[in-house]
Amino acid sequence: MQSNFLNFKSGIARTPPCSMAQGITTQNITIDVDLAREQHHQYLTALNELGISISLLEPEESLPDSHFVEDAAIIYKEQPILLRPGALERRNEVECLRNSLKAQLKFLELEKSDEGTVDGGDVLLMGEHVLIGISYRTNLVGAEALAAVLRTINPHLTIHFIEFSGVLHLKSGFVALNDKLLLGNPHIKLKRPLPIGEVIWLPAEEGYAANTLVANGAALVFAECTTTQAILKQAKLKPIPLDMSEFRKMDGSFTCLSLLW
Repeated sequence: MQSNFLNFKSGIARTPPCSMAQGITTQNITIDVDLAREQHHQYLTALNELGISISLLEPEESLPDSHFVEDAAIIYKEQPILLRPGALERRNEVECLRNSLKAQLKFLELEKSDEGTVDGGDVLLMGEHVLIGISYRTNLVGAEALAAVLRTINPHLTIHFIEFSGVLHLKSGFVALNDKLLLGNPHIKLKRPLPIGEVIWLPAEEGYAANTLVANGAALVFAECTTTQAILKQAKLKPIPLDMSEFRKMDGSFTCLSLLW
């Protein structure tokens, strides 16, 4: 049975700007912007076909990573929360998102801090649990600030701080398939075992496919990752294979391209 926290009706995404090749990445590979936009369109089409209505924001050329909307905010129980990305170059994305959506959504915010940082890619919602990764982009001060806001929404929420290395974000390492089962990237290095859930570990060559987007009984997944698709079927999810090569070149994946609720 599909977990309620993985059922969605609405979402937000932003068209990739022509400047996206100037975004932050660990790879030195040429980006085909036209192909990226076509892949983004296919991604949005897949979400629409799952019954999710997406509000598509205009591209923001001054912010080359701004189509990765997940890092500037999260949505918990239909309540959006603005974050403070760890990369200085991405801080203006938060205000840009606020300005784009202020007529549509009312945001909660973290307590003001010059030290605290948190990327949405480090926040894994899993039923009545939230895992917040402590990473290169998210520090303990930021994680504690987010935890405080989350508890104003749900005082009974259990929040775990997860120290790790080896991948960019916590959701580069894990994604929840339901409230008890996770898909895992073997390249992630945990300081201590996860406190909840059972992990299905992917083969190393498909480790990056741990970031699938699970929604409404289906999972958006890299087209070339056939082993991952078979695992998703065994977990009673319908795989939707997509070519996302240009976003992978920018260290991006499925969950980072939308905010769903």
